[in-house]
Order: sequence, then structure tokens, then C-alpha cells
Amino acid sequence: MDRFNRLINTMTSTLKELRKAIKGLVVMSADLEEMFTSFQNNATPGLWTRVAYPCLKPLASWFKDYLRRVEFFKSWCEKGQPSSFWLPGFYYPQGFMTGALQTHSRRYALPIDKLDFSIVIKNMEGAEDVGEAPEDGVYITGLYLEAGRWDRRQKKLKPSNPGEMMSLMPIVHMLPILDYVPNPADYMAPLYKTNLRAGVLNTTGLISTFALCSGA
Repeated sequence: MDRFNRLINTMTSTLKELRKAIKGLVVMSADLEEMFTSFQNNATPGLWTRVAYPCLKPLASWFKDYLRRVEFFKSWCEKGQPSSFWLPGFYYPQGFMTGALQTHSRRYALPIDKLDFSIVIKNMEGAEDVGEAPEDGVYITGLYLEAGRWDRRQKKLKPSNPGEMMSLMPIVHMLPILDYVPNPADYMAPLYKTNLRAGVLNTTGLISTFALCSGA
């Protein structure tokens, strides 16, 4: 929430400064000029992306996505914890998933370093189909498959439909399991924050856009 508030404050202050600069009331700095040019090109200004979450969308789509994220967390604050979580809406999905493991660890007095997620694909398409939250673990929405799709009838991964690069996944149940060993028949699918397979190496030795690897 602090990060979203920082982004909101940055957007508000820079828009006010740009308006003043256009009117000639303040000096048009290099950052404000870049911001003005970005608006003309339907690109997200660098002043915003520096404090924002990873997102590769053009400005119009970026802003719709931004409003959806703010509404998700606003609803969470005002109405309480949701029954399912829109994972792409988080700044740092790894932190949320670690928190889910911590909750399970404390509930059952289990060592968190021995817990890992098992993945169950549910017969629910979106958050509106979820009645109650699961007793253990979390329901996740908003995940997409690239160059593949989930066959709802046969319950297995299939090649993409012609002309379809990305396909929306059903609700995913991430269930913490002690000493979890994936089924050898499962496909271990990497999960990324964006479709950019690059980033800065972090302390784990993984790139910053990588979230986790899970079986399905």
C-alpha cells in the first residue's frame, strides 16, 4: 500500500508540475519534457515507471491496469480480505506468496522452509465464481499461459489456439504442502511478472521478473 501511495503521489505531483511548465509558470525540466513526449507517444513516463510495478503496456492500457490495481486494494481495505487474490496486481508477488506460506506455517506450527506450493487448477474462471476462500492456501486469479492453453474439458495443457499467443488460466489454488514433491508427470511452468524474460539478478540468483516455478 505504501508503494501504491508513493506512485499516486508521484503521478499527482508530476502532472501538476507539467501543467505549470506548459503554462510557462515553471521551467520545463528534462524529466517533464520526457513526460510530455511520452504522453504524445502513448508511453508511460519514466517519472512514473521508476516508482511503479513492472508493466510493459502502453500508457492507455497501463492507466486502465493502474486503476484496476488501486480498486483491488481499496476494496481489500474497505471490505476485508478477498476470497481470491489477483496476483498480477501486486508490486511484489513473491512477498505475497511468502506471506501465504507464513500463514500456513503459523497455523499448523510447521517450519516454513519445509513448505512449498502444490498447484491445483480449479473449475472456476474468475473471482466472481469464487464463493468462499479455501481453508488452506489461497485462490489466485489473473494468470496467463503464453504459447499454450489449459483445456477445461480434458484438464491438461494443450497447444495454443491459432492466432492466440496468451490464454487466461482458470482459478489456481496454491496449497502449501510440507516437504512437497512434484508429480513427475506435471509440467513445471515458470511464472513471470511480465512477458519480458529478462531483468536484474537478485540475491537468489534469479532475474527480477521471475516469480516462481510451479507444476500443472
